[in-house]
Formats: sequence, structure tokens, C-alpha cells
Amino acid sequence: MHLKTVWMIVLLFGAGQGFTQIGSDFEKRNTRKKNDSPFSESKNWGWLIWSENASHYRPIGWHVDLGVTYMAGNNSNDEEQDYDLTATGLPGYYLEGGMEHLFRKKNKIVHYFDWGLGVKHFGGQEKYELGDVKDRGSFNFGSAFLRAGIHNVWQISKYNFIDQSIGFNVDYRIYGGKDKQAEGKYLSPLASTNQDKLVGQLHYTLGFGIKMQDGLFIVPTVQTPVLTFLNFTAFNPSHYWFNSRYQPVIFTIKLAWLWPKSGCPKVFDADGERQSEQFQMQ
Repeated sequence: MHLKTVWMIVLLFGAGQGFTQIGSDFEKRNTRKKNDSPFSESKNWGWLIWSENASHYRPIGWHVDLGVTYMAGNNSNDEEQDYDLTATGLPGYYLEGGMEHLFRKKNKIVHYFDWGLGVKHFGGQEKYELGDVKDRGSFNFGSAFLRAGIHNVWQISKYNFIDQSIGFNVDYRIYGGKDKQAEGKYLSPLASTNQDKLVGQLHYTLGFGIKMQDGLFIVPTVQTPVLTFLNFTAFNPSHYWFNSRYQPVIFTIKLAWLWPKSGCPKVFDADGERQSEQFQMQ
């Protein structure tokens, strides 16, 4: 992935704003008193993802992400060579915990940001073939990381939304990273070139959100880096192992829940109209 890919991701992120308006126009034909933004103070609370006035929950909460990682391998070091190199990924795990911060004011571009700390594991292998000679080298490593992102939400139905974000992650390898070639057990045409322990990247995340109930959300996501700003080679976001590059892809399921408000919150009926104080106290 190069700078062209980065620009494509940026354009996709911006295009989401246009889709938000289109989705809003569609919804207006099916329900009344709805607001363009899924985070707002609209009276029709039932059609909002979250509202400062109507929700029983504060604009801050926790999230836990569990997932699977994969390295999409590719290389060009065997072009016009007698040998063949085949790079493939191996599955790994992803675990993150952190906080959600929703913006109180209505905004059509950004709706919340989140951050988290966690551990993730990556693995891959490179197959070397030259005539009857065949060999294979593999690598596995785990990194502790800090991640943060800013999110745009495009509501597509009463309880579902598209969640896209641009963020950054800083990873530091805490175990693994050795390979068979470094130990003299893997034949290859060139000496190993392995990723450094410290990596900083910008990434893009796309998710499908489900509002389970007020203040509780589940969001399956896919994440991949778009450029590297620490230990980079022409901003290429892929990792370098052996003689091949491997593009990280992370599939996660996020569970997010907001903190409840103190005291007695406002109560709205199914049509979004505020009910009596006596009803709220029940």
C-alpha cells in the first residue's frame, strides 16, 4: 500500500459524510422528527444512537475488543530470478481494552473518539523453491500497543450504523521475532530483513455497529494500517520479514458500554415525547 492507497482511504472517509445525508433523506420518508446526526438532541430519541438529553448514559464509557490477526503476504524479490518466494500469513490473536468518549455537541463529521491498550500477535511464513530445493521459514511475535482513533458514524437503520475511523497505533514487540533463517535453519537467496521492535502507524478501521440497547453497543470491525511513521520505508505500512512484506489485517468484535448518569434522567416515550416527572421517578 502506497500514498495512492492513503488518498483512497481519506476519500472514502470523507465520502461517508455524503452517504450520511443520503441515508438521512431515506429515513425521513419512514419516520418523523428525525435528526441528520445519530448523536444529537433530537426529540425522536428512539432513532438516535445516543443523545445527551434523552439517554440514561453519559458520553463516556469502556470498551473491550477481541479479535484475530492475519498477515497478507506479498513480495517482488523473486521477479526474473530462478527461485520462487511465496509469502503467507498465519493467524494470531488481538486483545484490547480502553475508553470511549462521545462528543456532546451535534457534529456531522466526527462523533466520538476512543483509545485503548492491548496485546496482539502476528505470524507468517515464507516458502523458498529452487528446482528440487524447497524450504520454509516462519516467524511469530507479540507486541504491546497503544491505539487511538476518531470516528464517524453513518446510521443506516434504527439500531444499526456504519462506523469508520482514522487512528494511530504504536506497537512494541515484547516476545518472539526470531526466525529459522537467523538460527541457520532456513535457506533463502538473501539474508533476513526483519521488522524493528518499535513500529508506529496510521490505520483505517471499518465496522458495522449494532445498538443493543441504550448505552450498549457491539461493533464487528476490520482494521489495517495505511502508512508507517516510525521505522518506515517509503511510508509502506506492511512489515518486512525474510525477503517478503506482510500487510497486517485485524478482525475484531468491540463491546462498548457507557457509564450511567447519576440521579434521575429524562424519560421519553416511543414517539420521542418527554413524559411526566412522576413517570420518571417510577
